[in-house]
Parts: sequence; structure tokens; C-alpha cells
Amino acid sequence: MNFYIPNRQAPIGIIVNFVYGLQKFVRAFFPVLILIALRINKGEWTARWDYIILSLSIGLFFVFAFAYFSYRNFTFHIEKETDAFVLQKGIFNKTKTTIQLRKIQQVNINQSFVNKLLNIYSIEIDSAGSGAKEGVIKSVSHEVAQALKETLLTFREGMLKEENLGENSAIQQESSGIQDVRHISVFTLLKVGVTTNYLYTMGIVLLFANSLIYEGSKFFGDSFDDETIDTFIEERITLYVGLILMLCFLAVIFIANIIRTVIKFYNYKVVVQQDNLFLSYGLLQTKSTIIKPSRVQMIKIVRNYFQKLWGISSFKIHQVFGQESLNKKTALEIPGCSDEETKEFFDMIYKKTLDFNGVELKYNYRFFGFRFFFLVLIPLCLFIRFTQENLDLNWRLGSAIGYFVLATLLIWRYFKVGRLIVTPEFIILKTGAWDITHTILEPHKIQKIVLSQFAWQKTANVGSLALYTAGGIVHFSTSNYTQLKHLRDQWLFTIESENRPWM
Repeated sequence: MNFYIPNRQAPIGIIVNFVYGLQKFVRAFFPVLILIALRINKGEWTARWDYIILSLSIGLFFVFAFAYFSYRNFTFHIEKETDAFVLQKGIFNKTKTTIQLRKIQQVNINQSFVNKLLNIYSIEIDSAGSGAKEGVIKSVSHEVAQALKETLLTFREGMLKEENLGENSAIQQESSGIQDVRHISVFTLLKVGVTTNYLYTMGIVLLFANSLIYEGSKFFGDSFDDETIDTFIEERITLYVGLILMLCFLAVIFIANIIRTVIKFYNYKVVVQQDNLFLSYGLLQTKSTIIKPSRVQMIKIVRNYFQKLWGISSFKIHQVFGQESLNKKTALEIPGCSDEETKEFFDMIYKKTLDFNGVELKYNYRFFGFRFFFLVLIPLCLFIRFTQENLDLNWRLGSAIGYFVLATLLIWRYFKVGRLIVTPEFIILKTGAWDITHTILEPHKIQKIVLSQFAWQKTANVGSLALYTAGGIVHFSTSNYTQLKHLRDQWLFTIESENRPWM
């Protein structure tokens, strides 16, 4: 396919635009549609079916018209004169997005649920210095997506030839030099789902339950008697029933976490090709991306106690991010890696052996004391002060003691685990209470070093360190300030003397 002339998406993209436009239409007019449904259910608008059908038909016509003209006005091509990738789109307000090819960092090939049904793919293009997807092409064939990805990325590496690439050239390039293919089984994903992301899934469940209760109270608010409900809760909800409800809630979180993990990482495939990693995964939405070692800013190896027993861990890769928070945009996770695979992936990216032996800096005891005061003592005092008239004494004492023990143990565990490990090749930050994370980066990837020290920390020779990279910020606080200054000078000397590129 010739990418040096304006190209359109696949014609079936009209249907994709129509489906997404229909979703927006339903969301925008959802209250009106609910009102119409309720009126029809009550028999108030049964004689107005002709108006209802006519209104819906007009709405669908406009959605389809917008979908068609969005397809017609959307083009993409490579401009030889400016060495840029250009996207043009819009119906009334037309926009032109220009992305310099040398600044393109990532080209991801994804497949949403709708795209799976239509057997087409979408392309997302990221460049350095932005917090959003600069270019999104929603519907192209797999061959076109692969060819465009290879064209853009090979130019970034200085290997693009000034000739048109055929439709099969990208596939041939990608298939050549394949060293290894790894698959993550469903059984491994089940182990990952059992042992990770409980708090995240709990937040999703609570948010869903809150929305369900809120919407239900609006529709059925008149059907319930608040006094009857309060009486039932006071007389029937015992400690035994409360424990059963708590166990049911935990079971829902447990099952939801497993399902979410399997759906997200289903059919995970890692292709090791020469010096690159090709990742592909997803059940309802398939994502595909390529990782080049030169773009990796840091990695994180995460595991907890149960994962350690099973010999697995999560391997997270941080690349260049834009203005979004730390790593949501570009972090790529390989779940369920064995110890051998973790070492192999690390060696493939850094060409060095993973070694955690080096000079160690630990937290000062003030790290524990400060957090114990603000996260344990103050909340407990506020809890006891504001609940003395509302809760029974036994409930208050039990809750306070439980919180005190749990919070203190977590802070103590975080304090004892945390340390900064400095080896001749790497900077390693070990943190966590349950999920233990090893954040690993090379000194020459650092773009800025910030040392800070509060006035009351000077007498104790305590300070904090922040390492800024293009893939995130690494913090290490409340440690020996003199040693931190020595490390800062050492890293700055390494950066200046080696003069190695950070990407």
C-alpha cells in the first residue's frame, strides 16, 4: 500500500463510525429515552407510536450521515517534504494533525469488540511530549495496520527506504528473525487473578454498587418506606448476618478480579524477535504493540507472597509518557512471568544480568514515625471523637483496635522492606507492604535529580530524593542526606562522562 498519498480507512469503517455514533446518541439522550420507555409502560404514549418511530428514524439517519461523512473526510498519509505523518478529519470543522516521524514513539494495533466482529483493526500513534493519542485510525485491515506500523517505526530507527512498501513486506519483516514465542496460559492468568489487584477491583465493585443503588433509588424511591427499612436493619441485621454479607462481598471481589484479569490478558502472546518484544493480548479488546529496548525508561518487577510461592511475577515496562500521570499511558505489563522468563526479558532489554546486590540505603526511623502519627494516631483520635455519641463503646473499641493493629503492621512492613539499592549498572528501588515492587532504571536515563530537606530534618541529616525520567518519577524519602548527595554527584558524573542517549 502506498502511504505517500492520502488513504482512507476500510469502507466497513462506516459501520464502525455508526456504532460509536449510536453509542454517543444513546448516552446523550438516555434520560429522554428512559422517560419515553416509562411513559409507554404506563400506557400514556401508546397512541404516539408514529411520532416516536419518526423521531428515532430521523436520529438514526443523522447518526448514519455523520458516520458516512466522517469516513469520507478522514485521510492519512506520509508527507515526504516534511517527513511527517498527517491525518485529516472533520465534517464542519476540519482539522489536520501533523506528527513528525522521528518523534513517533509507539504504534499500537488494537482490536475492540466491535472491530473483532467486523474483522478490522485500529491504530494508535504516540509521540514524545504528549499526554494523549495524537493519531487514531479506527478501521483498517490487518495487513495495512502491520505495514503502516512497520513503516512508521522503521523510519524512526533510520531504516526506512524511499520506496513504497508492499502489503506483505511488513509481515515478512516481522516474521523474519523470530527467536521465541511465549504464551501465557489461562491457568497462569487464574493464578494472577487470584493474587493481585484486590483494591482496584474493590473500587470498581463499590462504584458499580453505588451507581446501582443511586439509580434504583431514583426509579423506585416512592415504592420503599424508609422507616420500614430502618426497622428491619436495626432488628434483623445481626453480627452473624453482617459477617455473611462481608464474606459475600469479598467473594464477589474475588470472582470479579479473576474474570477481569482473564478478559484483559486472554491469549497473551510474547514474540521475541531479534532485539524487540511483540506483545498481543485481550479477549474483548485485543491490543498489539512492539517494544524496543532503547525506548524503555524503567521496569518494575512486582510480586507478593502467594506469587512468590507459585514462582510468578508481573513484569511492567515503562516507556516515554506524555502529560498523563506517570505510567498509565505507556506501561506494558507481562503478567505471570516465571523467574526464568523475568531474567530473560530483563537480559533482552538491558543486555545485562539482573543483580540485586549493591550498596543499600534504608529509611530512617522518622519515616515510620511520621506516617504512624498522621495515618494512625490522628485518624483514631478523630474517629473516637466523632463517633462517641453514635456508636456503641464495644464497636468503637473493636474498630479502633483493629485499625490500629492493621495500619501499624502495614506501615512497619513498608518501612522494613523499603530500600534503595545502587549497583554499578542500575538503580533499584524496593518498596511495598504486600505487593513488593522492584523499580529498576539505568543512571543515564535520569533527566533530573531533586534532593530536598526540610528544616527540621537538618539536625538528623535526613532528606529525600526524586529521580525524574521520561517514564516516570522515582521517589525515595527520609534517608541519610549525606549518602544521597554522594549518589547524586556520582550519577551526574556518570551521565556527563558517558553521554549515552536516554532513548
